[in-house]
Amino acid sequence: MELETIIRNLSELCFTAIDFETANEKRDSICSIGLITVVNGKITEKKNHLIKPKEFRFTEINKRIHGISESDVLNAPEFNQIWELISPYIENQILLAHNADFDIDALNQTLISYNIKIPTYKYICTQKLAQETFPTLQNFRLTDVAAFLGLNLTHHNSLSDAIIAAEIGINAIPIFNKSFYSYGHADLTHYISKRSSTDKKNNYLSGLEKKSFDKTLLKPNLEVANKNNPFYNKKVVFTGDLQNISRQDAAIEIQNLGADIN
Repeated sequence: MELETIIRNLSELCFTAIDFETANEKRDSICSIGLITVVNGKITEKKNHLIKPKEFRFTEINKRIHGISESDVLNAPEFNQIWELISPYIENQILLAHNADFDIDALNQTLISYNIKIPTYKYICTQKLAQETFPTLQNFRLTDVAAFLGLNLTHHNSLSDAIIAAEIGINAIPIFNKSFYSYGHADLTHYISKRSSTDKKNNYLSGLEKKSFDKTLLKPNLEVANKNNPFYNKKVVFTGDLQNISRQDAAIEIQNLGADIN
């Protein structure tokens, strides 16, 4: 994309907000797509597609996060079958996504898996954008920013997530200094460091007990039906915060897959 086009689209608030949900731990397992078109600061189109992943495998953790299961996408098209429909909203566009590293990687990895050429585009992480433009905001997760803007969110519904990313762009882009964008990089917010939410930092020590789990889970269960799953007899270490499942439940899930939990 030419610099003039990028600056014009930013100034005129013309972009596509995206969100992808995945069926399993692989980024190329997209099972749902949300696309929001914004022209001159107004949402003009809302598109939502269920996708049948190329590797038709859903993990319990992912199903719990977004509520999509095998039966929902059994008769849905695969990604390559709808690419021609959605590519005009992506190619040569500015894309917005919250925690964009995930969505952009999911897009690229899925394109690669189908031997589809990765198109030219620029993208903005709305999490970084929000932290830089809303000075009173202390928590930068999508749920937090949606609440800050007074917007309703059904989290991990790809259409709803994309709508909130679009609204963040509409509100934040006009007040963000355009000289701070990384125009030479695919990620226009490349040089902005992502900050952690303050409640994550403040709750670290007080949350240590919650991060522990029953010691009986430390012993792997190797008598599982599917010994070919990626966790079988592999060491798994839990670090950081889990947002959508308790540490205990996550440990149970992967112990049932034969993991050696540390």
